Order: sequence, then C-alpha cells, then structure tokens
Amino acid sequence: MVTVRRGDTLPRIAARTGVSVARLRALNGLRGSGLISGQVLRLGPVSTTKPAAPQGVYTVKRGDWLSRVAAHFGVTVPALVRANALKTTVIRPGQKLIVPARTVPVRTAPAQAARPKARPTTEVRTLYTYVRMTAGDTPTRLAARYRLSVDALRRLNGLTSYRFIVPGSKLLVPTRVPVPIPPAPLHQPVTFKTLRPLGVRVQIITVDLRYRSTLIAPVLPSTADTFGRGARVGQLARASSARALINGSYFHPLSFAPAGDIVMQGRMLTWGRIPMALAITPDNRATIRASTTPLLRRPLDTSWAGMETVIATGPRILSGGKLTVGYSSAFRDPALFGRAARSAVGLVSNRDLVLVSTHTRLTTTEMGKVMARLGIRDALLLDGGSSTGIAWNGLPVLESVRKVSYGIGVFTGYTGRRYLR
Repeated sequence: MVTVRRGDTLPRIAARTGVSVARLRALNGLRGSGLISGQVLRLGPVSTTKPAAPQGVYTVKRGDWLSRVAAHFGVTVPALVRANALKTTVIRPGQKLIVPARTVPVRTAPAQAARPKARPTTEVRTLYTYVRMTAGDTPTRLAARYRLSVDALRRLNGLTSYRFIVPGSKLLVPTRVPVPIPPAPLHQPVTFKTLRPLGVRVQIITVDLRYRSTLIAPVLPSTADTFGRGARVGQLARASSARALINGSYFHPLSFAPAGDIVMQGRMLTWGRIPMALAITPDNRATIRASTTPLLRRPLDTSWAGMETVIATGPRILSGGKLTVGYSSAFRDPALFGRAARSAVGLVSNRDLVLVSTHTRLTTTEMGKVMARLGIRDALLLDGGSSTGIAWNGLPVLESVRKVSYGIGVFTGYTGRRYLR
C-alpha cells in the first residue's frame, strides 16, 4: 500500500514504488490520471491469507536486548520494532513486548545421515534341555515354569502317566535361549574330496557349520542310544541316513563301551578317561577343549554345560596350527603310536569342521603334518587301525575292517529339535 501525497502523480508513484502505471491502474481500478491527496493505492493483489497470529507477550528480563529476544522467538528485530511501535531498540527489564509471528527459521543441528540399523548379533531359539525335578516341585509347578501343560510335559518325556513325574527324575523341557546368529555360509553344507597332501592319499569331508540345518551327532548301532554292540562304518552310514560319516573314538573291544565322554542331544551317554574332546553347541559353534571327567574321575551335572554334542577322543595332534608331540598319559597303548591307518577330526575355525581318513599307514606325528598341510589349526585323532573308515552318501568310501562302537555323522537339512546340556 502507498498513500498519495500532495503533488503525487501516477508516473511519480510508479517511479517511487517500481510498479508500472498500467499495473497501478489495474490494481486500483483507475480510469483517469487524477489522484487525491491521502488516497491509498494498492501495490499488489489483496492477500486472502490472514496474517499469522502473534506468538504472545514477552516480559523483558535483566540482561535481555532486542536482538536476543528476536533470535529466541525466531523473528527479526524490525518485526519486533513494528509490532511494538518502538522508537528505539533499547528495552528495559519488566517491559512487555508483543511477539509477532515467526519469520526466521529456527536453526537446528544439521540432519545426520540416517544410519543403518546395526545387525542383531543374537537370536532367541527354543532349545531342549534336561532338568532334575527337585523335592519341592510338583508336575503342575514344573510344567508352568516351562510354559507347558502337565499333559504336554508328560508326552514330551514319553511317559504314560503324570504320576511318573516325581522328584529326582530328569525331564526334558523346552527353554528359550539367546544364541549368536551364525555368519553367512561360505561353502556348501558338506563336501567330500580325495586329496594327496604330502603325497598321502586321504579322504576329506568338510562341513560348514554356519548352516543352522547342519547337525553333527554320534551314530550308534542301537536305536536305544546305548552301547553294547558294534557295526561297521558302512552299516552305520546306511542305517542313519547321514550325509557323511567317519568312525568314532576308542572303545572296549568286548563291550563296545567308549573310552571317553559322549554327549548326544544334550545327554551324557557315557564317560571315561580321555582328557580332550570335540564339543559343539546347539547353534553349531565347535571347539576342542579339555574334559574335567578324568581329573574328577566322574562327570558332574555341569560337565559340558551348553553343549549339544561331545565326543572325547585324542590325542591332540595339532594346536593352533602347530604339531603336538607330548601326549597325555591316558594314551598308554604302544600300538597307538606305531604306523597305522588313521582317522582324525579337525577345525579350521569354530564354524569349519574337517573329517579326514586314510588307509595309508602313518605315525601320529605324520598324521599331524598331513592335517596341518590341509590348513587345519586344531585336530584330534580318532580311533585308527582296523577301525578306520569313512562314508559318503550312505556308502563306505573306506570301510572299517572291524565293527566300531559308534560313528560321527553329518546330517544336512535337519529341522528337528536342538538340545542344550
């Protein structure tokens, strides 16, 4: 808007405001060129938008100055001056200021680039474990603790009546446990090769434990999960449907009882004097570690806690990629150290398992060198000699000469329960 002053003409106002004479005529509906002093002329179209409401009234505090107040409310100093008809920019404590609508954008911290969410490192899985019912437990309390009905607890344990759920008994129950998420697989779940490291012909099974559906488990001749009779490697492979299988560790030649700890599906089936074992968790992390059983001369309820599969064997022939030449006194049989056919289990990492078998007659040290040449870092001997055998896809590649106590099976595409000791 502009107010006509004495002596103003349309060309003069056009020159002063930058709006053309024709635009001034159109905006104000002028037909002639005469103007009246005090007349108000529009310089642009009438806005249909209502002016923004003021933000309110602010009481000046000690230490305030006008630009500080303006910045706080997001307005300009001239806007504050106009809203309050100020003749100076000096303000005093206690003075009331009308704060106009915001005209200056509020400064904010620079927007940070959206960060991708961190990949979770654990997942919760349902694992099955065995618990001992205590004196204060009842079937109802125990079932409720694991979110089961009494009937579901009975059926899970194969009991014909809940009356068999009594203090002192061991019962299978489901638990939800956080476990590490396995990394992405690097290879096929299981592969078979024949190689000649150091000129020795060996049969090699490599297992990628990054697959959740891969299972390593002892394979017994009896479906009752008991020892007492043996079977050859080929028989165990055909009966179990294992994708791959190798002979297990040492055993008594008459009773077929293993000489070391065996944990299968979270249950300790047998225990013995062998001090080292391959141990695998239900989320498929493998390790070679010492057993406490020979030291204590008996297993504890806490022995091999957290493991699903344990196979005690040895001696240890590789540790950290280096040959081991000093063996435990548990290995007393002189025949163990002579030349014989050999089987061994090794780890390249805790997710890369290797099973190796050869009918070439080697010493323990020579077998260690062969395993090291294959890139294996930690390795244990399995039973050798006439027990040596390995099978692939249900057929023996190297058949054992005699019956063995058990085999170590590799199962792929497994979708059944996983167990936790």
